[in-house]
Amino acid sequence: MALRFVSLVLLSNLLLLTFDHGYGARKTTEHQWEQKHSTGDGLDDHQVTTHDNHMEGSNILGFIAINDLRVGKTISLVQTEEASSLPRLLPREEADSIPFSMKEFPNLLQLFSISKDSPQAEAIKRTLERCESKPIKGEAKFCATSLESMVDSLRAIFGSQTPFKVLTTSSFTKSNTLRQKYTFLQVKEVSNSTTVVCHHMPYPYAVFYCHSLKGGTKVFEISLGGEHGDHQRVTAFFMCHMDTSAWVSDVAVLVLGLKHGSPVCHYVFPQNLIWVPY
Repeated sequence: MALRFVSLVLLSNLLLLTFDHGYGARKTTEHQWEQKHSTGDGLDDHQVTTHDNHMEGSNILGFIAINDLRVGKTISLVQTEEASSLPRLLPREEADSIPFSMKEFPNLLQLFSISKDSPQAEAIKRTLERCESKPIKGEAKFCATSLESMVDSLRAIFGSQTPFKVLTTSSFTKSNTLRQKYTFLQVKEVSNSTTVVCHHMPYPYAVFYCHSLKGGTKVFEISLGGEHGDHQRVTAFFMCHMDTSAWVSDVAVLVLGLKHGSPVCHYVFPQNLIWVPY
């Protein structure tokens, strides 16, 4: 079965994301969806980690050199939506019954009662285009619209006999401060093998853009302390890409001031998922 190699940790972490039968995809209205996506496009609001959008400018937050992943280092982070406030993953049967392609874009807007000139329509278009884009060299990618389809695709990457689990950054404590500095209190490497990261995309129901890049990755678990006191502590995960020479946007050079192709690490936001073998 598809779920055979998914750990109990995975199932408990994803419980809030799956199968909310009281909120079907076809019941989504433009107003409801706008409320659930008040922060905008998930790949542009300081959480971009796909190959052609690794930066929106030199002030992007969350990127860091691997040598800076050390106790005492400080970094500025922006709070984002909690996972529980995002649209739910649908059961596979329902997700598969809904078209998911750019050629069906006009029909999808009609299905979800979204006006064609709205920001929501533009976000749906960008999500579909990203999911249909070709992978770069050495990249394995897929978009998942249900937990079952996600697990099937993960098994294809990790291998049918390899168990895997999910890692997620804990949500921030609610604060009136949107952005603040955090200090690294503890740093621990938790994985240095094949890793798949899944980004929550703006869509009327839950869609994850997942990808894995060759060249080696490392994942670090870091305890963060907020500048406003202990109540702002967060257990966060940072993913490090050890070879960035194939990236279209050279974050290593333009953002971090490193040599081309140098390792680049980035903060993984709470609504995104990191999958690692164990």
